[in-house]
Amino acid sequence: MAGLTAACDGHKNSEGRVGDHYTVLATYVTGGVHWQLDAFRDANGSFCMGINGPKGPDATANIPWVNAACGFDDSDSGGYYGGGDAPGKNAFVSYGPLPGKAVGVRVSTKEVVPTKPLPKGHDLPDGRYWIFYQPASWPGKGAKAVEPQPLDASGRKVAFKKF
Repeated sequence: MAGLTAACDGHKNSEGRVGDHYTVLATYVTGGVHWQLDAFRDANGSFCMGINGPKGPDATANIPWVNAACGFDDSDSGGYYGGGDAPGKNAFVSYGPLPGKAVGVRVSTKEVVPTKPLPKGHDLPDGRYWIFYQPASWPGKGAKAVEPQPLDASGRKVAFKKF
């Protein structure tokens, strides 16, 4: 992810925030703006992921690029991944959970994004996750964006699963 600096994973209590707690999956800095990818359970127990400011999924935050997705499935109200505006001029971010054997996600004709394991515990499901920051210049010369496709270590397609 060009322009992003990853930091360590961690767990934080979130009094007054969505759910009882959230898990910080990764932290980033883009153009001097600190942001993070979090995972949590909503009040209904659905698995959720979202990008937030450094205070996590605080419903009172007034940050224009904060977004989250819950219920990762193939239903009309859900989807296998989420995304939205990201910090940065005309930037977008996509993210989502994946089965354990998905070590990459094809996002364009020329780019595969690596995945990382979801941390054990913290009320998170077994599996992996991916995040992809798309600056305004993406996908670049000669490449075309594609519907995200999980891949195994041999480059074969892996089916999405419900989370």
